[in-house]
Amino acid sequence: MSDPLGQMFRMPVGFGPAPGPRNLPASQRHRRFDKKATSLTLSAVTDAEPLAALLPDRMTLVGEPRLEVVVTLLSDVGWLAGRGYNIVMVRIPARWNGEQSITGHFVPVVWENMADPILTGREELGWPKIFAEIPEPDDTGSRLTGSARWDGFEFLQFMAEDLEPIASPMSAAAPMIFRKYIPRTGEWGRAEIDHMTIVEPGPPVPEIRSCQAGSGRFSFTGARWEDMPTQYPIVNALAALPLHAFGPAVLLDTSGGSDVSEQRTLR
Repeated sequence: MSDPLGQMFRMPVGFGPAPGPRNLPASQRHRRFDKKATSLTLSAVTDAEPLAALLPDRMTLVGEPRLEVVVTLLSDVGWLAGRGYNIVMVRIPARWNGEQSITGHFVPVVWENMADPILTGREELGWPKIFAEIPEPDDTGSRLTGSARWDGFEFLQFMAEDLEPIASPMSAAAPMIFRKYIPRTGEWGRAEIDHMTIVEPGPPVPEIRSCQAGSGRFSFTGARWEDMPTQYPIVNALAALPLHAFGPAVLLDTSGGSDVSEQRTLR
């Protein structure tokens, strides 16, 4: 009889194939794509030079220099037996200039508030996931406000207001590009793995339950080493970007969608 979990492994490997978002037990595989998501997308124009400095080699900015923040609240997640978690993703509209020319978003950092999706996303997909406290936003009905924190230090604030229903999202989903990096043990400063990965929109397509648009803003607060001993360089690089000309706030509720198993290495 074959192993119901297939042959996907993560540390600790001595216990056999590891359950996860792309590796459900055989009896639960019908829940593979189950999830509900509420995503708030915010953006602002910033200065091109410091924004471009966040891009890896062979990537260039596309259009006006814009920083995007996407806050996603996930619930009823199948691979977590119905639990949920929250995400803050930073995106930069950019183009990959490799064997193919691909326009999409470069994602320099993703915060999540649960260890399991962080570990699976880092190791299996190459997403730059790290931990933060991401509480449910306050919703007064006319205004949505929220934040992200690390050990109580609030490094991100965001808000959206005047949200009104619209027919569909204001832009189509675009590829997302990441840099996967794993250090080489015992040879500090050298990489065991250092390459780009990409996920392009693929099936199953999520069902759009509702879509709203309004106005919104976000800001990052600079941190001292004492505030965020391992994350302060990340937060400070984002906090140093001047933000103006904020774009529309888009709030999207969806059900279902991909488990990102279409992620692949980019050359």
